[in-house]
Amino acid sequence: MKIRILNTIFICLALVLQVACREPFEPESIEFLDALVVESTITNELKHQEVKLSRTYSLESNEPIIENNATVTIQDSNNTVFTFSQNEEGIYVSDTEFQAQDGLVYQLLIVTQDGKEYLSSDVTLTPVSEISNLYAELVTKDNGEQGISVFVDSDNTSGEAQYFKYNYEETYKVVAPNYFGFDIELTNLIQNANGLEYDIIVTEREQEERVCYTSEESIGIIQTSTNNLGNNLISRFEVNFIPINSAKIINRYSILVNQYVQSIEAYTYYNTIDELGSLGNVLSQTQPGYVLGNIQPISESSERVIGYFETTTVSSERIYFNFTDFDIPQPDYFYDCDLLTLDYNDNSAQDGDINERNALYRLITINKYKLAAGVDNSGSIYDIVNPECGDCTSISSNIRPDFWED
Repeated sequence: MKIRILNTIFICLALVLQVACREPFEPESIEFLDALVVESTITNELKHQEVKLSRTYSLESNEPIIENNATVTIQDSNNTVFTFSQNEEGIYVSDTEFQAQDGLVYQLLIVTQDGKEYLSSDVTLTPVSEISNLYAELVTKDNGEQGISVFVDSDNTSGEAQYFKYNYEETYKVVAPNYFGFDIELTNLIQNANGLEYDIIVTEREQEERVCYTSEESIGIIQTSTNNLGNNLISRFEVNFIPINSAKIINRYSILVNQYVQSIEAYTYYNTIDELGSLGNVLSQTQPGYVLGNIQPISESSERVIGYFETTTVSSERIYFNFTDFDIPQPDYFYDCDLLTLDYNDNSAQDGDINERNALYRLITINKYKLAAGVDNSGSIYDIVNPECGDCTSISSNIRPDFWED
């Protein structure tokens, strides 16, 4: 076991040194390497587990390539086989719920639609470690930037867990600042010698467009280790930093943090990927170096696979906070809100002003402006605002998450 660990570390360090010693270059002409990309972390949670398959793509491409129609299975040492089916997002989801169990060995088998087979090394479940505290504090960075830091504490003095990976999902409330409960519709357009003529219909809005919720997942690799610490405690480890002027905290904010206990092999693999420079995704399909994982082709030795299969224990915690909890000014909204008051009866630009009737028609029909909470919106004068400020569904979702607490 120690020899295998040392070999893994040696391979990873050699790859880092190989990349670090290269001279800077312009990536104008790079030989493209087609490889399978595998992302799969099976946890001790009872749920539908996932395996994500894609292909490497060239620097000139903007969209990742999904590996479709593969056969994906996971087998444990009790000879139980778990089958996976591809969903609409190109992710392979287990047909039944299951959880990784202590004492069992797991292997991932992938057969692509062209018949190529890939098999992972044996993996076992990692030790259990719980998040003991998740909290947010107002901090000032060394460069003077202020913001809200989210910290994790974890006490592992009585356990064997030493290597940790984190991800999070942040959810924040979006409230349209110029919301008005009525919509405006322009109909029966006529263009004649007098310019544009049309009818204006004002009706109540039919759906929630004032309060929305946006959820975003963390990007990149977040890791820490207690290997060099005598007390095996994680204390004040920062998993996220939100600048003080971020519109994400203009209203209520929540963050769900997941802590995964890793093996030393998995930790070393992801740490090497991070040092090489992951771009956006945890396993970037365009990463600037090839790092050997624990998934290999069964027959064709020339085939390469990017990725790592691991079974891990997970601990999750969620917190909520408002900007008022930290005695800081309320941040500005995501967008500038251009509130305009336009008069349908103004059908000329000869007075030195714009033709407000034409502007009203263009902004409502083309730019999707909304009626705004203002001083009028009756008769011939209407207050309107850009959609991002009058309709939260233009930038977010009006579906309230089941977990949300006000």
